[in-house]
Amino acid sequence: MCELGTALMIGGGLLSGAGQISSANAQSKAARYNAEVQRNNAMLAERQAKNVLDSGTREEQKQKAMTQQLMAKQQAAMAANGVDTTFGTPLDLMVDTAKQGAIDALTIRTNAYRNYDDVRNQAVSARNQAALYDMEAKNSRTAGVLSAFGTTLSGVGTGIGKIK
Repeated sequence: MCELGTALMIGGGLLSGAGQISSANAQSKAARYNAEVQRNNAMLAERQAKNVLDSGTREEQKQKAMTQQLMAKQQAAMAANGVDTTFGTPLDLMVDTAKQGAIDALTIRTNAYRNYDDVRNQAVSARNQAALYDMEAKNSRTAGVLSAFGTTLSGVGTGIGKIK
């Protein structure tokens, strides 16, 4: 009867070790999957950042064109009324319009770059998270194998100890 108990102890140690390896492999696969998801998120964030910047550039150009159109309308209206736009208040009005248009365009550009940076930071964060998951995948396999080896040796050692 003692031999059966010893055999069961050794077998239990072996099975427990195999279960730990299986569990470690599953954790490693899950971590690798999560790492891949984060790499995809980083790629999507990079694309989104580019789109944000492109959109901001288009909006800035649109604002500059609108300013030019407004200045042309102002100049045409003043000229139609016989006002000389090359000095005095009419010139001041044109300069003010140009300045405000430039400020609006720069505000659009600044906001676009801020949004771009925010989205790029999301991409960096996703890549960092992917690296952590990669390390987790590697470490969980190593820890699982070591734990399984220890459990197996402990079970075998206990079983052999019962034989004596």
